[in-house]
Amino acid sequence: MITLGIVIAAAAAFVISAVYYGTMPAPTASEPAPRRPVAAQLLVELLRNLAVAALVAGLLAVADWSGLGAGVVLGLSLWTLPVVLLAGSVFHEGVGIRRAALHAGDWLIKLVAIGAILGLFS
Repeated sequence: MITLGIVIAAAAAFVISAVYYGTMPAPTASEPAPRRPVAAQLLVELLRNLAVAALVAGLLAVADWSGLGAGVVLGLSLWTLPVVLLAGSVFHEGVGIRRAALHAGDWLIKLVAIGAILGLFS
């Protein structure tokens, strides 16, 4: 049953990110984004979401947590990781704050959604 939850959570995260980035204004780019085939981008993003959903499911299982609230708390807690990484990219690599904030917002919504869905499946 949890495997179904992982697939649903990964698919939901994929859709959430697509809607999020599709509706948010893009920050000005200091350098052009690399050109990649659309199919490759979609596949990589789906695989990334599956990996994150599997990790969240594993953490819920190891902690013996279940339910919507536990999933949301775990998602919010895990959000500190991308925020720390994005802050480092701003400070050390000169990534624009708006670009980092855009990605941080995506991770926040995505991790909370994944946690909530998997909390319901656990």
